[in-house]
Order: sequence, then C-alpha cells, then structure tokens
Amino acid sequence: MPDLNTFKLDGTKLVPINRFNLEPAKPSTAFTTVNLKKEAEFKVIEHPIIHSIDIKPIITAFPFVENYYPLIEGDKAITENDSFKDYFKNDITLFFPHVEIEPNNGTVFYYENVPDKSGNKGGFLGKVILKYNLKDRVLQANQKSITLNLKEAVLNLKVNRDFVKVNGIVNTTTQEIQFDLIDEAVKIAFLNLVSNLNDLKCNIDLFFDFKGYSKIKRNFLFARDIAVLKSGVILKKDLTSPKTTIQPKTTLISSPLMVKANLATTLAPKTAISEIQRENSIKADIQEEYVKSTFLLKVNKILSYPIGADSVTSLYKTIGGGFVNIPFNLNEDFSQFKQIFVTGFNFSKLSIYKSMVQPNTFLLISKVYSLSKDFNTMKPCISTIFHAYEEGAGTSEEISKISFQFAIGPNLSDFDLAKLKIALFQNNFIDGDATDYFDKVQFLYPNDISAEYEVSGNYFLQQSDISTDGKHFLFNLSTENLSEASIMINALNNTITQYANINFKHKEIKDSSIIELNIEQTIGEILETLIDNTAKKIQINNQSISNCKLNSILLIYRQNTTYLNNAFFKNYPQLISNDTKLLDFSAINPSASGELVHVFFDFENIENISSEFSQVVSQSTAYNRYIQVQIKSQTTATNRITIELTVQETGSKFAVERLKSEFSTPILFNFIVKNTANNTTLISYKVNYFDKNDNLIGTKNEVFDFSKASILTINKK
Repeated sequence: MPDLNTFKLDGTKLVPINRFNLEPAKPSTAFTTVNLKKEAEFKVIEHPIIHSIDIKPIITAFPFVENYYPLIEGDKAITENDSFKDYFKNDITLFFPHVEIEPNNGTVFYYENVPDKSGNKGGFLGKVILKYNLKDRVLQANQKSITLNLKEAVLNLKVNRDFVKVNGIVNTTTQEIQFDLIDEAVKIAFLNLVSNLNDLKCNIDLFFDFKGYSKIKRNFLFARDIAVLKSGVILKKDLTSPKTTIQPKTTLISSPLMVKANLATTLAPKTAISEIQRENSIKADIQEEYVKSTFLLKVNKILSYPIGADSVTSLYKTIGGGFVNIPFNLNEDFSQFKQIFVTGFNFSKLSIYKSMVQPNTFLLISKVYSLSKDFNTMKPCISTIFHAYEEGAGTSEEISKISFQFAIGPNLSDFDLAKLKIALFQNNFIDGDATDYFDKVQFLYPNDISAEYEVSGNYFLQQSDISTDGKHFLFNLSTENLSEASIMINALNNTITQYANINFKHKEIKDSSIIELNIEQTIGEILETLIDNTAKKIQINNQSISNCKLNSILLIYRQNTTYLNNAFFKNYPQLISNDTKLLDFSAINPSASGELVHVFFDFENIENISSEFSQVVSQSTAYNRYIQVQIKSQTTATNRITIELTVQETGSKFAVERLKSEFSTPILFNFIVKNTANNTTLISYKVNYFDKNDNLIGTKNEVFDFSKASILTINKK
C-alpha cells in the first residue's frame, strides 16, 4: 500500500504532498501547425495533477462493483495492447478495451455557407461528427478490463506537410465527439476525409485517463517542503460536516528553509536531520514507495471515409442533405490566428487573437504572469526544498543543494474573462448564432498551441527548468551557491518582486509578457459562490487565508442577459478568511428577472505578509540562520535609509532600501553559513541616511554577532 506520508489531511480532503494543484492540464495541444514528421514514441504518462480525494461517509450499496487498478512498472513505451498486473490481486491480469471510431448517426461531415453582414458570401462553418465505443476484449476468468474515461479528443488535419490540430467537444454520456470548424479548416477536413493518399488522411488522438499505482523514488535522504510560506493551520472536529465549521488559525512564516527549529541546543546537522526523519517516520533505507495516480493513455485512429455515389446514404451533408461532389478548392496559405482589438481591453493588459479554423475560439496572451494559488488550499504555489546528506564528519559542509519550485499563470480572473466574452459579443466577434454565446466562446493560452517561449531579464529565472501544466508554467530552480539561495529567499521573505520577460513565438505570432514573482501578488479564484434561485440568494465564502475586498459583481442570467453592479460594494466590509455572507438578489439587482446562471466578482486579495514579521521569532540551525532588522524612530530629516550587510563567513552580500513610511516594517534576512568547525559568526553592515532631497546626511559602519542575538537594530543617525 502507498506510504500514508504521501498525502496530508487538509479539511475534509486528502491532498498530495509536494504537488501544486492547479487547474487540470490539457493532455494535448490545439490549433498547432508544425512540420509533419514521425511523432516520438508515446508513453502512458502520469497526469501532472492528482486531484484531492473527498472524504465522505461510506455508504454500502448493492450491487457492489469491484474496481481494478493496474500496477505501472518500468518506463518502456506502453500501447493499448499491453497488459498489467492488478495492484491488489497479483493473479489478475488487466487489459485496455478496444477503441472503435465510426460516423455518428450516418454523418461524418457537415457544413454550411455563412453570409457576412452584407448578405454576401462570408465563409464556411462546419463540423466533423464521430462516435466512439469501448469494446471489451475476449477475457478469461483471471483477466479484467481497465476502466477508461475519455478526457479529450484532438483532430489532426493534414495539409502541405503540416498539420492543424482542433480540439473536440466530448460527450461521454452519448459517446459522441464533435469538432467545430471554420473557413479553411472546413475545406481541409473534407479533403482529408475523402483522400486516397495515406499522407493526406487525417487522424484523431483520443486521450483516456485511468487510475493506477506506480512507484516513485526518493533521490535524496531528506527534503523538507516549505509550501506554506504563509501557513494556515486548520482545525476541524467533524470531518464529514460542512466546511463552514472550519476554524482557521493563521500562523506566520516560521522558516522558509527549515531543518530544525531548536534554539535551546545547537545540534550537529547530521543529528538534526536524523531527528526530523524520526519525527516524520521517514526511513532512510526505503527509497521507493507506491502511490495511486491518474494516468493518461493516448490512442490514435486514422479517419478515412471515401465519398460515395449515392447522396441518400452519403456521410457528407449540407443543409440540403447529402452530397457526392467535391465543393472545395484547398487554400494552403492561411493564418490560423488574427489579432483583434476589443473595446475596453487595453493592449498593455491583454493581446487577443481570433482563431481562423475554429469558431468562437480566441487565443489570449496576458501581459502579466503572476504567482498562482493552489487549487485546493488557496496558498501560493511556491516551495523551497533543502537537500542534505548524512555522510562524512560533522566538520564537513553538509549542504548539497537548495531548490525553489513555483507556478505562474496569466493574470486574468474569471471576472476579466466574463467581461471579455460580453465585449466580444458587443463588438460582433461571435460566429454564427449568438444564442448562448457565453457557453460557446473558448479561450486558449500559449501553452495550448505549443507556442515557443523564452525567459529573459532575470538571472535566477533564466536558469530554471521550466515545464507547462495547462495554462501555467512550473519553474524549478536548484542552486549550490549559498549566496544565490539567500538572495532568492530574502526576496520572497520581504515580498520584493522578481521581474522577468517571457517571450512567445508561434508562426505569425510574436508576443511578450512580464513575470511578476511576489508572494503578496498571487492570482486565483478565492471566492466560492453558491446560487439559490429558489431563495433568491447568493452565498459567498472567502476560501483564502487572507482578507478579500469586493469591488463589483457581474450577473449572467438565462439567455445571456447581463447586469453589472459597481456601487453595491463601495462600503461593504472586507471578507476575512473563511467568512461566509448571503447576498439578496433584490439588493444586487432590484429589477432582476429570470434564472441566475453565473456570478462573477471583481475582488482584491488583501495579502500582507511582510507587516507581520514583527512577531516572527528567529529560528536558526548550525548552518541556516535568520536575523530580523528593525529600524528605530528616526529624526525628522531622515527620509530614506539603505542597509548593506555582508556575512563574513561566506561573503554573501545583501542590500535593502526603506522609505520613511516603511521604517516600522521589520526586515527578515535569511542566510546560510558553511558547517565548518571554526566559523565566523559576524555580519558587517553599513547604514546610509538620506534626506528628502536624497542628500547623504549620515553613515554608520557596524559589526553584528548573529550567534548572540537575532534582532539587529538600526538606531537614529
């Protein structure tokens, strides 16, 4: 069975440790065109997201359906024809079912001519319609089928040694797949489907997910995760009761690089690590464990349906019925995206590109990428992991590596996207019938089209290993340079923004955004909203550990009637963590009528970590040290202070500036010293005092012994 230490209890959910739970990632790209070449061998891969598991009361129901979970071992390529042993019953062999694709209800392709606003020929709208079936193999008594669930389908259209990918709409209830097409994509799809040339036949990628167990390895003896830079301890008596009974207790940063917080005694690093291993039931000799995960299986099917001679039975139809002729000439020169400009959305905030191959689909490039919140905990997706080893004598340096991991995403809220849909409708960018346009509009992000990206302008972030997860970028930066690590930690501790540029390139598109990495400027939807149309009330709950200030509310009714209220929250009190409020329909919209479908809030997450440092107790180890810098009241003439610190043992240098309005806010410094027998515990620092005209009015050079005190005080000039 999996090691229970793999998960932690958070409220009523088991949440995976050492994972950022973001919005579910797409298993494929969409609307891309690349050189047609033999694809790399596909493997069954572990899904980047492990969703939280709800703990619910066990209800016994009959008949009982037994589930089987494959044991995934090794890293060889896995196909739909491979077999696995069941994790719980080794004598059971598991197989994937056969996947069959066929036209849906006698139609595989449908299109219409679409007039423009002047009534002239404006282009084409069309669709490819398919049905899929999962057919169990002929199995013996000790053989079972693996349960598959179709998550996404991608149509690969081929043209001129390139291909265009189009995402499908999957209905798992009816087992139908529909691909909506526009203009040139309509022509390409038709000629692909009827072609006799193998190189011009389109194909479909089906992505199924299934549950299974796999072995994970620990590649270090100990790594303490610091995912909670702003920690919250949640107490709950009844795990099955509503989460409104949760009583949050906010705690401060204790140590973003924690090994052992014991000020009473000074332990050797080897001893400290051993104690932590015992406290957390970590066995150094066990390097592997099994975990239950969600996996993806890719199945590819070629689509080829020659056009027949009888229009009555034809798989190709228009509004007038089946057809047997070839109505299109293929235009190979086309742009997949065209940049558009929408009133109310400034180019400095957002670039918008309209798809030329799929209707009502828009590529969004946010001009700012910020630190994302965890989907479950609402905490910043950032962690610091300290790697250490126990070998060697206590006089040797026992720090091997420090890793920073964080996730960033486009700074676009659900409120922003809802307003954008309305603006697209008002500016006539909606294709076809605009009824229920709110549900028809699809938004893509650079990762969805496999755009090339490059990070520049920041030394730390440029050195990171970067991967993608849905619309998010995951950064993993490791360093053995103690000075580099200290600078990064101090920037996070004191909410000093790290800036960088991220440049995107995809065929005709070249665009750029700015990365703003700051734990007080995170993005994510923190408000849970429940609509009760019977009681005419809206219940809102602040899921964040920070306060929330509401600015405005956008209501979407049936038939896409909208109402925006900017005045109601003008004097509305802030929502504290886990605060729940009820809003009356009549108070928000006095003339409300019809069924309320969606609610979107424009809000501010009032995060204030640095102001709480005055309560932080310094926690240090033999090689991981903290000091708190406090600036005393200054003379009226002093308007600005700069502080330059140098750790004499390592030569690490830090510089910080404070304006008069910030003098009362403490500064938390973290630095790392080598674990040697004879080390220096002194910090030399220089303080410069400036007046309101930036004239230097005083300088002090001092030395501080961090082994005797944890608070460094900056006195009056």
